[in-house]
Amino acid sequence: MKNNKNRTHWLPVLTLLILAPVIGELLSGSSPPAEYFQPMTFILLTMLYGTGALVIRETVQRWGGGWLSILLLGFAYGIFEEGIVVHSFFDPTWGDLGILATYGRWLGVNWIWTAALTLFHGVMSISVPIALTEMIFTKMKGDAWLGRRGYTLAIMLFFLNTVLAPWFVNQYSILGYAASAAAMIVLFFAAHKLRAYNHLEKCSQYPRSGSILIAGFVMMFALIAGLWILPALSIPWQATFVYLCALPWLAIRWLRQRGVNNWGDDRVWSLCFGLLLPWLILSVISELDNANRPDDTSGMIITALIFCIFLIVLQFIARKKTKKKE
Repeated sequence: MKNNKNRTHWLPVLTLLILAPVIGELLSGSSPPAEYFQPMTFILLTMLYGTGALVIRETVQRWGGGWLSILLLGFAYGIFEEGIVVHSFFDPTWGDLGILATYGRWLGVNWIWTAALTLFHGVMSISVPIALTEMIFTKMKGDAWLGRRGYTLAIMLFFLNTVLAPWFVNQYSILGYAASAAAMIVLFFAAHKLRAYNHLEKCSQYPRSGSILIAGFVMMFALIAGLWILPALSIPWQATFVYLCALPWLAIRWLRQRGVNNWGDDRVWSLCFGLLLPWLILSVISELDNANRPDDTSGMIITALIFCIFLIVLQFIARKKTKKKE
């Protein structure tokens, strides 16, 4: 790490603190603008998503790890948020469940929701915001952004989110808490154990940006299909669960075979845009269908438009940097 260990780089820190909840909650439609920009909601979501992404990014930097460690810790974050803080893994009355309140519910656990949301958070709430922030501050990509005190404070603030748990008391279980904590511990040690695994890949020819974009879109559409489409088709939930569990293995295998750790910013941008594209489309659809929805999705179109402009500007910068290197 190049930077002083006691120094905090505030610009990338603040960017990641904002970008993580914007992607994980606002752009996904979980908290539309009318809800997201309520002062208390904004603060709580920033504290939850933002500190989660920041702690994971800084932890992996200190380990000397890479994208696989970030992804695994992102899965642990998903379990922390949904299993320990808001209890949606176990609560059949959780507002976003829909058909998943009964489809795939077994032994007091919403299994399809659990698998899908763990994957969603690992990718959308953690990995993509970190990747985009590092693209913005590419000169500090290999640095720690928090000093020792800042890192300790971020960890404390992240786990302080557990005080929110009593607000979500519709249904939970001590066994569910214990299982969630155990899964988080396993993922933490796996991320640490596999930190060197990130740098072993080799690729004779990197894929083109267009094919990476399409692959990212297919990956995210596959996740959305497992979350909503397959349950609506009444496919046995066990088959859907196995399908969702296979997705990260297939995605990781594809990315490693194509040398993802050695991609330039232009290829990383293509992957992020491909992953985000289904949600940008759904943002537009959600506002057009506002009259038939229980929540107020006004402003989702402008949200998608603004984020598209942000991504286009970031692509221009990424291409410019790539041409300079060439």
